[in-house]
Amino acid sequence: LSVIWSRETHRIHETNPATFRPSHQTFLNQVHPEDRERVGEAFIRSLDQHAACAIEHRLLLPDGRIKFVEERWQVLFDQQGKAYRAIGTCQDVTEKARANAHIRRLNRVYAVLSGINSLIVRVRGRDELFREACRIAVEAGGFRMALICTVDRNSMKIVPVASAGKGVDLLAAIKRALASSDDAPKTMVALAVRDKKPVLSNDSQNDSRLIFGRQYSESGVRSLAVLPLLVAGEAVGVLALYSGESGFFVEEELTLLTELSGDIAFAIDHI
Repeated sequence: LSVIWSRETHRIHETNPATFRPSHQTFLNQVHPEDRERVGEAFIRSLDQHAACAIEHRLLLPDGRIKFVEERWQVLFDQQGKAYRAIGTCQDVTEKARANAHIRRLNRVYAVLSGINSLIVRVRGRDELFREACRIAVEAGGFRMALICTVDRNSMKIVPVASAGKGVDLLAAIKRALASSDDAPKTMVALAVRDKKPVLSNDSQNDSRLIFGRQYSESGVRSLAVLPLLVAGEAVGVLALYSGESGFFVEEELTLLTELSGDIAFAIDHI
């Protein structure tokens, strides 16, 4: 990979057409939007320090596919100390990156499952169970937000009872929607209660079913799962988990989280 570029515009003038889009494109346009700031900072650092750089990031291919790459480059300087060319390699590490990410996600889910099961053994009341379960999901599981709602059998409304995480505005929007007779039935929370099975969205930015698209984007949520809490075959509430990663809730993670929701439901029934 050989690139002639401008520091001011990061503009590519010469490159490998098999890897990047046609030439004369801005350098960072080739990088996944969520990685651009990090890659740009690394590139500028290598300029300022006159040092080689190595970084792993996602690459946007001409056909829209995403590849994980390990990119290494060395900036060349002329006799006046002016940078004029970056030469490097771009290695496809997609399979390794996906495998490592999957292992990290599973480890986080196992940590949540272990922490909440330990909580269930010692917990004294439902309020403590709900509050601490949400805290563990965020702190041990790395979720952007966790929310537990229960079904009020008198009003037959779904009521948020505990939460943790960074989504203050998102939580407020969810509470307003659940309190509204018009919006409540449209929520994933209501759907999970009605159908008594998990409801997922692994691409919350582009999922037309969701009514909180703007709030998800502002809160950094990229995927979510709403898991029903079933007692004697009835949904008494839900555990909702919000991730900052797209595609987080795949089969193995969902299996563990379904087990987790079953453990919380068991505790609800026996406290």
